[in-house]
Amino acid sequence: MRFVFLFVVFITFLLDRVTKILAVKEFHHPIDVIPGFFTLRFAENRGAAFSLFAGSNEVVRKLFLLVIPVVVILAVFYYAFTKREQSFRLSVALGLIAGGALGNLYDRFLKGSVIDFIDFHFGSYHYPTFNVADVGVFLGTVLLVFSFRRS
Repeated sequence: MRFVFLFVVFITFLLDRVTKILAVKEFHHPIDVIPGFFTLRFAENRGAAFSLFAGSNEVVRKLFLLVIPVVVILAVFYYAFTKREQSFRLSVALGLIAGGALGNLYDRFLKGSVIDFIDFHFGSYHYPTFNVADVGVFLGTVLLVFSFRRS
């Protein structure tokens, strides 16, 4: 199952990189995919999810947005490579989490911010803009919960 884990990490990271490159080139002017509901819009997020820590001092931001994700990624890789019996579902879940975390960490190390571009509106509610890496971490976490519940 290590191959499955590494394959999912690679594909998640690759999809995140490709879509962020497209976002930088193409989405500076919002593109309404479904008017009033779904827009592709370039944004840079200096914080974490929902712009958490975006206004914090540099030391706090770096601790929470660089050091902690590195520790989490290392822990996921350690678990994926040391657990003897691992289900397909668990391998995919861990791969999605690690690939997504690596995608956003890559941006933070290079630019100090993360590129977001997926933008949803529900009536007057505007959901925070996000990216493919965020989707990977979210789906991986949901799958991880189901993996442990069914164990």
